[in-house]
Amino acid sequence: MAVAKGRDLEAEKLLRDSHPSIRIVIPAICYIEAINTYRKVKEYQLKFQAEMDKQLNESIRDQTSIHAKSFSRHLQKASIENTLLLNDIQNRFSEIINLLIESAENINFNGSIIKTISEQVFLEKETLFIKNDLMDNLILQSILDHADQHPNERKVFLSGNTKDFGKKNENVTQILNSAGVQYFSNTKDFLGWLESQSS
Repeated sequence: MAVAKGRDLEAEKLLRDSHPSIRIVIPAICYIEAINTYRKVKEYQLKFQAEMDKQLNESIRDQTSIHAKSFSRHLQKASIENTLLLNDIQNRFSEIINLLIESAENINFNGSIIKTISEQVFLEKETLFIKNDLMDNLILQSILDHADQHPNERKVFLSGNTKDFGKKNENVTQILNSAGVQYFSNTKDFLGWLESQSS
């Protein structure tokens, strides 16, 4: 979603012109998480649109305020821009999903991942690494399982979700580091690090 919302400009370039030494692997659950996030973004923007439409109708009906006419013009413009913005996000989202399907390998669930997560959930006191977020725990467990299967490869995890995977959650960062996985919150920092490794 970071790419679809225009927050990580380098990610799309990386997918289109992948460095020969990079193998892109993505937990399959990330597609579900991204689709769910897109649905929430769309729902929020549609609610915002409905509220603007309501305010627009009210301002059009106001025959006395000198500001009502100007306000309604601004709302009409904002309504058009909101629709165009949602279309931009949808188009970029669709494009990035297609790029990932073409260029990335999937980490699919296996019995080990499901067993580990279910054991953590079934305990009386939940022991999931990322509190109250089953999807992110499935992503983390998929990454750890994949890292365990590829011990001799250099591994990097790239996610804009700094709240659950970055410095704001040091426990998860330590778990990733222990598994030999380095975390980056954006593609630009990752590419800078990659360039420094080859120097």
